[in-house]
Formats: sequence, structure tokens, C-alpha cells
Amino acid sequence: MSSAAHIALCVLLAAAAAASPARADEPRLRDPMQPFKAVAGAAGPGGAAAPRFRLTAVLISPTRRVAIVNGAPRQEGERVAGATLTRIEPQAVHLEQGAESWTIHLGHAGDGGPSEGASAK
Repeated sequence: MSSAAHIALCVLLAAAAAASPARADEPRLRDPMQPFKAVAGAAGPGGAAAPRFRLTAVLISPTRRVAIVNGAPRQEGERVAGATLTRIEPQAVHLEQGAESWTIHLGHAGDGGPSEGASAK
């Protein structure tokens, strides 16, 4: 096969693959660089109260740990909605207020009590 024919065949195969529709049973991939669009427990059309804590991102590097809690960057020891951020992990943060403590998981929300994505200790 000539070089031009080989290139033409590759172009046709690539175009056919790009034009084929995605299978319905395949899960849609989420861009990991985009923030979560919906958070479990967030206020909905029914007018439910917004969650007290919301974790949308975590950055852990050799020199620092930062979590985006309630839309703002926070570091360990800082206060969030009256609670102290005690620990940042790759998929969760831990908060304490008095005798109460919570674990808020990435992409979930917590109202200061046990719920999906948040667990009281």
C-alpha cells in the first residue's frame, strides 16, 4: 500500500470513529478539572436549606494542603461556618466544633449532622 493510501485509510478510520455515537450503556466521563455541578443535599426547588459544609476540591502538595470548603480555599486550623478545619485528606476534610466533629467527603455536602457524604463522630 502506498503512503498516500495508508494516510487516507487512517483519516477515514479516525473520521468514522469520531462520528460514531456513544453507546447508551457507557458511563459519561466527567472532566476532573471542572468543579462539581451538583452537590448532594444542596438546596433544591423545594426550598430546603443549603448544607452547612460543602467540599468541592482538595489540593495536597509536599508543601501545603488546601481544601475548597463552602467556595473558599481553606487550610488546616482555619474556621469554616463556626467549625475548625482539623484535617485535610485527599477525598475528605474533618471539622470540629466543641464536642461535635464531622467528616465531609469530596463532592458531597453536610449540614452539621449525619447525612450522605457527611458523617458525625
